[in-house]
Amino acid sequence: MKPAIDPENLLKLISEYSPDMLWIKDLEGRYLYANNAICKGLLIATPDEVFGKDDDFFVKRVKEEHKENPEYHTFSSCSNSDEETLKAMKSLRFIEKGNIRGKLKYLEVDKAPFFDENGKLVGVIGTARDITEKILLKEKNEKLAYYDQLTTLPNRQKIILDINTNFPTACIVFNIDDFKEINDFFGTENADKILQDIANRFLDYKYIVYRIDGDEFAILFYENLSIDQLKSQAQKILTLFDEEPFHVEDQTISIGFSIGIAKAKDNLLTKVDIAVNHAKNSSSDISVYEESENIEKKYKQNLEMATSIKEAILEDRIVCHYQPLIDIETGEIYSFETLVRMIDKDGNIIPPIKFLDFSKKVKLYSSITRKVIKEACETFKHRNENFSINLNIADIKDKETVKEIIKNITETNTASKVTFEILESEGIENYDEVISFINQIKALGAKIAIDDFGTGYSNFEHLLRLDVNYIKIDGSLIKNIASDEKHRIIVETIVSFARRIGIKTVAEFVADKQILEIIKEIGVSCAQGYYIGKPEKL
Repeated sequence: MKPAIDPENLLKLISEYSPDMLWIKDLEGRYLYANNAICKGLLIATPDEVFGKDDDFFVKRVKEEHKENPEYHTFSSCSNSDEETLKAMKSLRFIEKGNIRGKLKYLEVDKAPFFDENGKLVGVIGTARDITEKILLKEKNEKLAYYDQLTTLPNRQKIILDINTNFPTACIVFNIDDFKEINDFFGTENADKILQDIANRFLDYKYIVYRIDGDEFAILFYENLSIDQLKSQAQKILTLFDEEPFHVEDQTISIGFSIGIAKAKDNLLTKVDIAVNHAKNSSSDISVYEESENIEKKYKQNLEMATSIKEAILEDRIVCHYQPLIDIETGEIYSFETLVRMIDKDGNIIPPIKFLDFSKKVKLYSSITRKVIKEACETFKHRNENFSINLNIADIKDKETVKEIIKNITETNTASKVTFEILESEGIENYDEVISFINQIKALGAKIAIDDFGTGYSNFEHLLRLDVNYIKIDGSLIKNIASDEKHRIIVETIVSFARRIGIKTVAEFVADKQILEIIKEIGVSCAQGYYIGKPEKL
């Protein structure tokens, strides 16, 4: 049976009808052969036009014909890759980019030395195929993988890639202070606009800026800059945001940043992250990672403490101890103050001074407050005594915490037994919020006390504006009342004022009989302290 295609013509047919360009050039770069597919690339009618001509001939001709549009055809001479192939004396692959008829094209080009039948080097044989769609799809996928969709800045994956491939010498990371509160107050849409505004302010910045987290941006440096030079760059960053305030819904808002700086050959992101966290937990806007300052050690300690608190919350090792208050006139227990403790894995009791303030920094404080509220209400559900629970201003502003308070005192029927002690030392900026909370709680039958009254933010206006039942006089005034006449005068003034407006007083830190006798003489209503009774489980 005769073959459908003559074998002698098979190679010619493959060459002529192949979608890939195929050509042969001599050692001077002149075409010896070209197939039909090359017509599109060189903007010619037939392959016969190429014989004896080089790429420069066609480049000059196209430029002359399209002077008004220099971007019409931007593929230039391929002599460099031809020379590279001949020098290597082996097959090489190149990716070439340019415009053909005004449209962007990517070509995958393979070239190899070409020999005649006697083994003599004649020139270069080449093939090229259009891979534009493949490249554009790859770029699109890379953009999705390596660029933040909101700000169009390179993302965390991209900075990790760049660190691993380009080996920068330093990094600056700046974190937006209190961005969660901005998001909660103004809404996600407005918060996103702020992030876009931040990104836009870097358009003219000389370094590439990355968005590596929701509220965190980073810059890599490849020069060998000193710490002082990096600090100067950090100050320039702050200036970008200080010069022009941010605007949200016709409001002008000021945004602060915590900035971390690190110079390192390895673990650069980890170390700059340590510096950022150090800045967030200190009074300085800018923190530098330095081995000598043991920042990494402190960070690890903080991480261990945060983990310990989380585990204690999950494993019900946040417990309550109760300290009695007595009615000074009768000497009988009037109430118990609920005091939080943490039990470590070895069963040791950790006092609140060791973990409570830190829990605020790692956003675990509200979880602890809710644990305390629930346990205290359950404890006094079937007891006849009164009890109190400490709250700070953040607790009152936290809607979920307020819901938990109402839910627990209602379900356990303890509203008439409980007093909520508002920590006065933190100051009250928004009276409306606090008054609303007090009215809501008192409507259910609960009582309100102002705690730590007499120092710090103390203001008699609180007593006039807030409908409270008790004042707890700060312990620093009580413990020195026997030896310091000024402290006694302050306590007498507080008690006298409170009595006149119908508010009871409680003295904290009653450590001995002498102090108890003095506050009884002054007219304090209740006493609390180690002389009265230590905090214990009930």
